[in-house]
Amino acid sequence: MKKYYVIGLMAAALAGLAFAPSAFSQGNEAPAAKVPEAAAPVEAPAQAPARAEGLSVYGEVSAVDAASNSIKVLYYDYDNDEERTIDLACDKDTKLENVKSITDIKALDWVDATYALKDGKNMVTSVIVEKEEEGPAAQAEAGTE
Repeated sequence: MKKYYVIGLMAAALAGLAFAPSAFSQGNEAPAAKVPEAAAPVEAPAQAPARAEGLSVYGEVSAVDAASNSIKVLYYDYDNDEERTIDLACDKDTKLENVKSITDIKALDWVDATYALKDGKNMVTSVIVEKEEEGPAAQAEAGTE
């Protein structure tokens, strides 16, 4: 019983020290009471300017519109944890890799597109269409080894 009583006293003494750190200060003055500061106005964080170039998207082509020279790409938005679709407009300056023209891009192709926001449109600067590598299984199906 004495053992528990001594442990309790020691715990109380340590707790008292934890809540009275100013008791060990060098001066003999009483600790100053903290006065809550007036609530400073909280400024909204400066918003970064919208990035107009150097944006990229990787996803699956869901549609190609050769008449309007645009493609729709289904991609996964990691920031919002959901799938989204983006319309990408191509022009004569768009660089295409692994295809000759936009008409060679088909639905279900996977693309890596770099684009910039211009005049309210997502103007594509480059599109890389992924081509499946022919591994041993694909070569065996084609009859070549």
